[in-house]
Amino acid sequence: MDRRIWLLTWAQFASATGAYAFTGLLAPLASDLSVSLATAGQLTAAYALTYALAGAPAAALTARWDRRGLLVLGLGLVGVLNLATALAPDFATMLGLRVAAGLAVTIVLPGVAASMIAPPSQRAKAMATVLAGLTLAFSFGIPLGTAIGGWFGWRACFVFGGAISLLAAVAVRVGLPPLPSTDRGGAGSVGRILRADILMVLATSLLAFSGLFCVAAYLGPIVTATTGIEGSGIGAIQIFIGLGSILGILVGGRAASGGPGLASGLMLLLAGALGGYSLLLAFPPAGWHAVPLALVVFSGSTALFALAPIMQMRLVDLAPQDRAVALALNGAVALGGQGIGAAYGGAVIAAAGLAWTGVAGSVLALAGAALAARAFSRR
Repeated sequence: MDRRIWLLTWAQFASATGAYAFTGLLAPLASDLSVSLATAGQLTAAYALTYALAGAPAAALTARWDRRGLLVLGLGLVGVLNLATALAPDFATMLGLRVAAGLAVTIVLPGVAASMIAPPSQRAKAMATVLAGLTLAFSFGIPLGTAIGGWFGWRACFVFGGAISLLAAVAVRVGLPPLPSTDRGGAGSVGRILRADILMVLATSLLAFSGLFCVAAYLGPIVTATTGIEGSGIGAIQIFIGLGSILGILVGGRAASGGPGLASGLMLLLAGALGGYSLLLAFPPAGWHAVPLALVVFSGSTALFALAPIMQMRLVDLAPQDRAVALALNGAVALGGQGIGAAYGGAVIAAAGLAWTGVAGSVLALAGAALAARAFSRR
């Protein structure tokens, strides 16, 4: 594997870690800023929804720009904005900075750069390797950020995320050559991929991420409510997100050409895992609940990340001449799903309580299972 692909994997790792390292300490963050837990969860929603709205237009407008320059600029901005968030005096300022970070990350597309560097015969492997940066973020980066925040305070999570993003920017600038783009780009590229077959794939992705993030955005409080574990100990449960994502990437990468039954089956697995959260939350907290909770976390993460490479390969197959914008739109939909899920979960918590977040997410995943049967059917 070309060593430059690993730099892009680090870029993916850094941006994902910086986005979510604080979620395990949402409760103390909310307390310190004098806002409710549901309101604090909107920090995740604001970041993700901003990317969802701006991601595809930004990809189209910058499709002809040098990819190395875009990565360096985007990672640098993400790093600086995370450091600024660590110093934010109030929730309103922090929310504005998360919106700005969501805009900055629209030009951080390491998968597109990987597709340009790797020869055609190795392109799928290179893109999967870059996607593994997400699994590393959930396996190590986010739990480490949570642990650091548990030791030094939740603001340290943002310092950590900012530092690794700035280091990734320097590494990309030094380690990659200029990567002039050959994509068509322009506003028309978005219109070219907004076809019914592609939209069904994107809708399936949206339901999958929305369903999981009804729970994932509030995992810290859920861990405490089910097990009594608090602070840095929450990172031990978060590790199972990463472990599941590693298995999911391996499964999805090997089965990327699978039929509609595979995608639907993975959505059903996700729905079952999400229902498991509500089942556990129906009982008083107990230390031994950490075992079934870890299994639920692992299963949901496996299902989602097995779907991810399947989604990517399906989009490349459907839009081979506009794959950069298609993949950017898929990333926007994924982050949008995360934001919608976080907002939806917050509304459910406010209306019915934390225990209903799993049920709410499971409903979305079941709808996704039905849609996947059509979205992944062969033309």
